[in-house]
Amino acid sequence: MLKQVVCVLLIALCLMHSATAIKCYQCKSLTDPNCAKDKIDSTSNVRSVDCDTAVRPNTMDQLQPVTKCNKVVTSDRAGTIVSRDCHFESIGQKDNECTVTHSRQVESCYTCKGDLCNASGAGRILAMGATALLAVLALQMAL
Repeated sequence: MLKQVVCVLLIALCLMHSATAIKCYQCKSLTDPNCAKDKIDSTSNVRSVDCDTAVRPNTMDQLQPVTKCNKVVTSDRAGTIVSRDCHFESIGQKDNECTVTHSRQVESCYTCKGDLCNASGAGRILAMGATALLAVLALQMAL
């Protein structure tokens, strides 16, 4: 019985979403060429922000607490811009949907949970795989 309780708690911890704000990289490739790199590392000198204190867009109503980061690629006739920031979601917004406050076309939108997870676009797949692996191990322990 104790094994089953431990397994249920482990699965719940794996799937639980954080209710507190996180730290994200914040940059635009227009002003920082390092922002356009595939992966940001410690030598990139890209600024990180605490999403609790980050400036919120004034054009979005009913923002929810920030629990995700994003990497958004937009384009227009002038070219492509990569931006990384806290992911501000409004109530009713679809999951993994990025909105921009200007007239650029959103080419791709990557959202993730975890401090500085918007360093690259591969973190989500890695996180989902790790969660699935932990869930399978927890189920095996329960049997």
